[in-house]
Amino acid sequence: MRPIFESCVPRDEVLSGELRDEMFAARLKDVVEGHADTIYQDPLVFFDNTFVTAGLRTLAREVVGRLSGKKPSASPFVRLETSFGGGKTHSLIALHHLARGGSPSVPENLVPRSWIPSSPWKVAALVGNDIDPANGVQHGSIQVRTLWGELAWQLAGEKGYALIRESDEKLVSPGVPVLETLVGEAPTLIMMDELARHYRTARAVATREGHSNLAEQAVAFLMSMIELASSRQNVSLVITLAESVDTFGSETEEIRRELDEARKLSARQELIVTPTGEDEISNVVNHRLFKSIKADDARATSKKYGEAYAGFESKGAELPAKALRAEYASEIEKCYPFHPELLSVLSRRVATIPNFQRTRGVLRLLARVVRNLWDTRPADTWLIHPHHVDLLLHDIANDLTSRLEKPTF
Repeated sequence: MRPIFESCVPRDEVLSGELRDEMFAARLKDVVEGHADTIYQDPLVFFDNTFVTAGLRTLAREVVGRLSGKKPSASPFVRLETSFGGGKTHSLIALHHLARGGSPSVPENLVPRSWIPSSPWKVAALVGNDIDPANGVQHGSIQVRTLWGELAWQLAGEKGYALIRESDEKLVSPGVPVLETLVGEAPTLIMMDELARHYRTARAVATREGHSNLAEQAVAFLMSMIELASSRQNVSLVITLAESVDTFGSETEEIRRELDEARKLSARQELIVTPTGEDEISNVVNHRLFKSIKADDARATSKKYGEAYAGFESKGAELPAKALRAEYASEIEKCYPFHPELLSVLSRRVATIPNFQRTRGVLRLLARVVRNLWDTRPADTWLIHPHHVDLLLHDIANDLTSRLEKPTF
């Protein structure tokens, strides 16, 4: 059994301390506009740092398979559901890069290379919290106020916006026929993120006619988009919804009820995907933080820990029952160089802090822990345990405490 410093090689940016928030806070809008951090903007770097989860693979094959014509039976409408920071935005960025095509960086276990377009498909990314229904979003001389106005602008600029200008100005959802004209015949990927957040803001905005509010029209628009995607082989629609316990939980539940009702009343196909499963967080973390991890050392360390736990138990020590099971050694091997309990505490307990952002927060915190360990190299570090999270270090303590909600009086 060897110390982790001899078995694992962290990525350069982790060791150098280049731990800018941008590296752990992906924004779909920034990627689409071309000014995101390199780790998200450059497809080569992005996919090199991306562990292909089962959910991401399913999502990519459904969307790319449908738009390429390689998988005609793929679902036209995919709903990504997970907790805040659970991989939704990362998955949408992956779709953006796939739809842009021509990149040799796409992992072979994500989608077949023959499915990737040789020239870019049309892509629209509607991020709810970036669309201001009260003040509008300025695109040159055009002020866009709705999801459908932004869709038109992204797909076809001024010419596209002219098709639905009246609907945008009156804050009334356009019908399916005009959306069909807007999309045209080219393969088109439409992504809708942060819908619940937009829904909350839109509820306070009345339409010009005053018969409904913008939130109701936003739901009507979503239903029209689902109908459009279901009827056109060249359209793939992907939306994201967080868990109902998240910040915008009530809005999420309202949208979910509308979607469930629509499914009951029609034959619309819908696929629900979870980007990152609970059992995949260790893979995501290790792939993102380390260049290499020696599998033989992981196996040897897990065996030694299993033997040590059995020895402690034989001497009367009180240990959790799961530590004595044979499969626990396999869990240690899978999580190596992190002890399973550290990842469990972070992903199941600390991640309940509203602003911690689950997988993203775990990555951000553990990157700092890894850098500190490689700087100090404490003796007998066979695994990274909970006690290695040094709360006396300002950046680690601040990462946790700054995300706690402050009490109000």
